[in-house]
Amino acid sequence: RCFLHGNNGMEKDNRKYRFCFIDYMWYIAEKWSEREHNNLNGSALLFLCWLFAITIPLGIPLMFRCFSQIVAFAVVMIFCFLPSMFCKLRYTTGQCKTIREHYREMKHPGRNLLKIVLISIALAVANTVLMFHLGFIHWA
Repeated sequence: RCFLHGNNGMEKDNRKYRFCFIDYMWYIAEKWSEREHNNLNGSALLFLCWLFAITIPLGIPLMFRCFSQIVAFAVVMIFCFLPSMFCKLRYTTGQCKTIREHYREMKHPGRNLLKIVLISIALAVANTVLMFHLGFIHWA
């Protein structure tokens, strides 16, 4: 919470900050981590969703199809670090406070986390089916 400007300063910060689904995902995991005292924080959830819903079903087949194995491996490794870099750049102390203030009334973080996980699984399955359909992945 921003104590320097009171509520008016926080409302002003909320208007400048654009909230997106990734912020929602980050907040849900942070709230769940605080509540259950586990290691699934916002950065970890974003990394896992990125890895299993985007990088593995889409990135790996495309990279290994388009580049040599060494180049493809290097590109995939860089892709794996993108969520971490994104979180370090986006979720500064001030932005974390703004996001927490924006979503403070949210209830049932466990149910919302389950919805996010199910959406990620559905996206991973759809992406894998798409890669099979387009011919980037073949049965052995």
